[in-house]
Amino acid sequence: MTLVKTAHVDGIDLAYEISGQGEPLLLVHGSNLATGLVPLAAALGEPAPSVQTIRYHRRGMTGSTGRAWPVSIARQAADLLGLLDVLRLDSAHVLGYSSGAVIALEAALSAPDRIRSLTLLEPILTEVPSWSGFSVGMAPILALYEAGDMAGAAHATFAGMAGPNWRQLIATAGPGALELAERDTEVFYRAEFPALTEWTLDAQRATALSAPVLSVVGDHGEAPFFAEGRALLHQHFPHCQDADIPGADHMMHLQAPGAIAAAVSGFALQS
Repeated sequence: MTLVKTAHVDGIDLAYEISGQGEPLLLVHGSNLATGLVPLAAALGEPAPSVQTIRYHRRGMTGSTGRAWPVSIARQAADLLGLLDVLRLDSAHVLGYSSGAVIALEAALSAPDRIRSLTLLEPILTEVPSWSGFSVGMAPILALYEAGDMAGAAHATFAGMAGPNWRQLIATAGPGALELAERDTEVFYRAEFPALTEWTLDAQRATALSAPVLSVVGDHGEAPFFAEGRALLHQHFPHCQDADIPGADHMMHLQAPGAIAAAVSGFALQS
């Protein structure tokens, strides 16, 4: 899905769109599905927009330039903050999903005064005890990527998370979403994944974040990986609040965008 606006940030162009009116809420997509938060952005605007959503494609993904590697989590967080600069926003509510939630976390730790609230949809936190088991499950996907089969790696990822009806679910992310994800699989695994596995939640920097934090987890998610991730968030952010999405797993942003929007809208507007 093409985003018609671009912001020049650190030598690259980030594609973005803004919809709705109200408090600014910046959405950070996960891994290789740059259009994955389209349904959530739409749900946040129904029945009437209570927040102004800002959705963008991360560097090198789909409509944005900067298709190079490697790229650090810090660099991606700087892109996020640079987009706020271009939009002349001193601060905003920020929501991140999966690997995008890690980028949102890094932005919040590096510039806490710019975060009005932080919503994290199942961040990939590799310091939790069950990461080793979780990563073992990714081995077949990484093997496909290393063999140059980007389509196979993308399909295996989505099938593993969403089951046999994964194609219908991905289609809700917009026209051509699967093809774009296949294209961006190389960017994710070559440019981003190594940095993602090395990033840790810095306890000292975490103390500087006073903004409200919301942990969103699907109640059918990977156990115990995301449960441990939530516990880690509570350890570093004692004020962290929780929202559980019934019947959803790690594909919650496509399975239950309405339920997530309801939780996020109430949280962000009260922050």
